[in-house]
Amino acid sequence: MPRGIYLDNSMTTRPSLEAVSTMMPFFSDKWGTPSAPHRGGEELSSSIIEAYDFVYSLVGARDIDDFVFTSSGAEAINQVILSSYFDVTQNTGKNQFITTHIEEAPPIMAIGRLEKLDCVGKMVYPDKKGQITAEILSEAITPRTALISMSFANGLTGVINPISEIAALCKDRGILLHVDITHALGKLECDFGDSDIAFVTFNGDHIHAPKGTGGLFIRAGIKCSPLILGGIEQGSMRAGSYNVAGFVALGAAAKEAVDAKDLLCTETARLRDKLERGIVANFPTAVPFYSDQERLPHVLAVSFPGIANEAMLYALNRKGVFASIGGGNFQKIDIILAACQVPQKIAECAINFSLSRETTEDDIERAIDIVSTTAKQLRKLSQHIEGT
Repeated sequence: MPRGIYLDNSMTTRPSLEAVSTMMPFFSDKWGTPSAPHRGGEELSSSIIEAYDFVYSLVGARDIDDFVFTSSGAEAINQVILSSYFDVTQNTGKNQFITTHIEEAPPIMAIGRLEKLDCVGKMVYPDKKGQITAEILSEAITPRTALISMSFANGLTGVINPISEIAALCKDRGILLHVDITHALGKLECDFGDSDIAFVTFNGDHIHAPKGTGGLFIRAGIKCSPLILGGIEQGSMRAGSYNVAGFVALGAAAKEAVDAKDLLCTETARLRDKLERGIVANFPTAVPFYSDQERLPHVLAVSFPGIANEAMLYALNRKGVFASIGGGNFQKIDIILAACQVPQKIAECAINFSLSRETTEDDIERAIDIVSTTAKQLRKLSQHIEGT
């Protein structure tokens, strides 16, 4: 990664030194597989059990809940949706799957695939606050609804959804609820064990674990067919050689995330607010989004009217400030904001800045100066072009 100010932590985070160092012995000395019936497998047990404890603690899961270690949050989401087809649709005939217009690609595309199997995909719009509410979902639900798949919070806007109310609605209607907690994990309380959520998924590389790590929690008593077949690993929930190195690194990152939660909710939120105030003070026409409501403590979405967000992103990149407008698994931020009823001209000028526990006061002070100066330069250029 080139030196600069990294404010794209909703896309991925830097693997922590602890997570990386924890995994290294499992490439050199402890390279066996846990299913082996000899010392090469047995010596891995204590490290795996410890990692499980850390991950369960982070998510607030109970010992009786099931966990599948996956290669990514995307894999976990695909397992939830495809298994719901096998375990619910084929047994009950319920064939409607609901997601939202502000989700990332995995649930939208996975549900789209089910439409080829005579299922019905339904996408709902958020309200003006950027939220998906129980009321919105209740209007989309039918007697044939099998699953609702959505995020705890949006990684580009920072908006948090009222998951407790939605979970109560799903319980009342007999509908499975899947919640991806990737962007809230380690930042907000995510007590899976005390909720009525059926499935929880997350991407490990958003909590400073290595890429290639993720997870799926399944509430005790709920069936979830495997996505990958061919072996008895993970209680036959996911076949293939167990990535012990990746899992112990995820466990180490989970422990760090538990320890750093208060820091993220206070200090990181303070730095996020400082960045927002600094941008607005130096570029008064900037439009921050959702600052009057509860949002993720590390996420800021702001529009720079009159400046195309792609031009702004490019210019910031040249000056060493790494932000985001979406892409990859994400939809573009302007599409998400437009779905939230933000005027198109404002949405097209929006940028996402996302911090982490590693973001410093100096990072934010320098970012305020660079972002504000860049916005002024681009706005002046834009006005000159408009005037010619």
